[in-house]
Amino acid sequence: MKTKHYLYTLALACMSLGSTSCTDILDVEPLNSFSDEAIWSDLALSETYLNAQYVNLWAETMKGTRFAHFTDEVYQKHTYGSENVTQGLLNCDTYSIGWDETMWDPWGTYYGYIKSINLFLERIDEVPGDEEWKNWQKGQALFLRAWNYHMLYSLYGRVPLIDHTFGLNDQFEESRADMDDVAAFIVKDCDDAASLLPDVYPDNSDFGRATKGAALALKSRVLLYQASPLFGTPSPEKWQAAADAAHAVFDLNIYHLQDINTSNVVTDPKTVSDEYGALFLDPENPEVIFEKLYDPQYGAGENMSYLYQAPCGIGNGFQGWGNFNPTQEIADFFQNSDGSDFVPQAEYWAAAGDMPDAWKGREPRFYAAFILDGDMWGYGDGRREVEVFRPGESGVTAGRDSDQGEYYWNASNTGYSMRKFLDPNYNSAGTTMHTTPWFFIRLSEIYLNYAECQIQLGNIEGAEGAREYINKVRRRVGLPEIQASDDIWDAYYYERQAELVFEGQRWFDLRRWKQMEECYSHPVTGIVIYKYADGHKQYYTGNTVSTRNFAGVAGAEAHYWLPVPRYELRRSPAIDAQPYE
Repeated sequence: MKTKHYLYTLALACMSLGSTSCTDILDVEPLNSFSDEAIWSDLALSETYLNAQYVNLWAETMKGTRFAHFTDEVYQKHTYGSENVTQGLLNCDTYSIGWDETMWDPWGTYYGYIKSINLFLERIDEVPGDEEWKNWQKGQALFLRAWNYHMLYSLYGRVPLIDHTFGLNDQFEESRADMDDVAAFIVKDCDDAASLLPDVYPDNSDFGRATKGAALALKSRVLLYQASPLFGTPSPEKWQAAADAAHAVFDLNIYHLQDINTSNVVTDPKTVSDEYGALFLDPENPEVIFEKLYDPQYGAGENMSYLYQAPCGIGNGFQGWGNFNPTQEIADFFQNSDGSDFVPQAEYWAAAGDMPDAWKGREPRFYAAFILDGDMWGYGDGRREVEVFRPGESGVTAGRDSDQGEYYWNASNTGYSMRKFLDPNYNSAGTTMHTTPWFFIRLSEIYLNYAECQIQLGNIEGAEGAREYINKVRRRVGLPEIQASDDIWDAYYYERQAELVFEGQRWFDLRRWKQMEECYSHPVTGIVIYKYADGHKQYYTGNTVSTRNFAGVAGAEAHYWLPVPRYELRRSPAIDAQPYE
């Protein structure tokens, strides 16, 4: 069979054939409008159609609104309609959660993608050619359908299960399936995909495509959600099924956490953080299970992280928009490099010279997550210190990256910028597209999924106990192992947030644990820094940037779910609006 090293080589050739717009599930097109019949007579062309479905996977680094903004991790400077979530404004007429494709109308967008994949699955068996190649294509399509349904399940819970295309004269009478049935549908697609897909593609050809590990890992996530309180009544059987699914990924013996040198983690955690941060820049990182790849030649999606993340005045041609501002709450969350909890104290923020004591001696993931005032950042001649400070007295010039500086309109509201996912060696003022991948699923998440299941099952000790899997993640960054005397849930909660910070997981975690009210009960705060003529700085925390409202008009129970759009309720009478009206 003919394979390609890079997934998206032919994707753009088929964009006009296989991609879909933000349509609702009743928008029906004749089958021949998707492509010429030649597509279904040649496996190379059917694979081209399939490639276009990968393009439809929107990564967080493509978006102006990220899921992290809906939590205590990030404040989004330019809101782009996200206040429908953060201010409790969601209802069936106000269903957008951002301005990007999968945020503007998640319901219509994901069902549009599913429609294209259903067409592929209906036609692929008639394509002549190598059976193994055909099975790999079918397995990828099943995985991609499962992925899109997992997004619908995560956001809406109960959704119609559509596994075929509709003809012009067909009647649509589908209703929203029960949540357990939705989970079962996704799990079946994952199992069917896993049975068809290879562990790895021969000679690492077709790198970036879904594999058996990706299908099993997605199954692990879906079953973890199903076992969680938001999705129904937790039970030992559900937790065990989720644990077994996670372990099936381990049993492949394909993935492992990338080793980094942690010998000097206590004395020099920032150096360790550089190695840790570099893990997110490497598409061939051995812990990556499924990822979004970007192709500079064919434009398979666009990584917008430099535009949206970078400090407003630092080293890129557009001047960063500083859109994603990490909060003081998440800055204070990270432990010290010796594994002890960081406890904010007033004296940490006194006159501290170049860096306050509160930012010294923290664990490596702290420095990998944040760009701090005084850090060196930028490319080539644009590399310089980040200047977030305000003038503390007459005669002192405001920092170039502060809210009183040269680019004040894009300055961070919290005083922090997001470092994670940014390549410090990327010339964003150049002509080469930013190709840093986005990791949809990686081994650390699956370790943590498994640990949560084991906690719920009461399996704490031993080689397969929760403590060991939490410690696997801690050891990689040089943190001391948690001990039997430590509260296992607190240790797990810390590790999940610290390891997966800004990766979009926390909003889904807080929702499935039904902890959003607690999260939104506290304001989002930041830091204000003043610099004086003698060079010293003073740091003031507790600066309220935003308050959140979870319950809104519809009430707290409703706001754990996204509302079905009004247009769908009008067109599809069998679909109910619950828990909205």
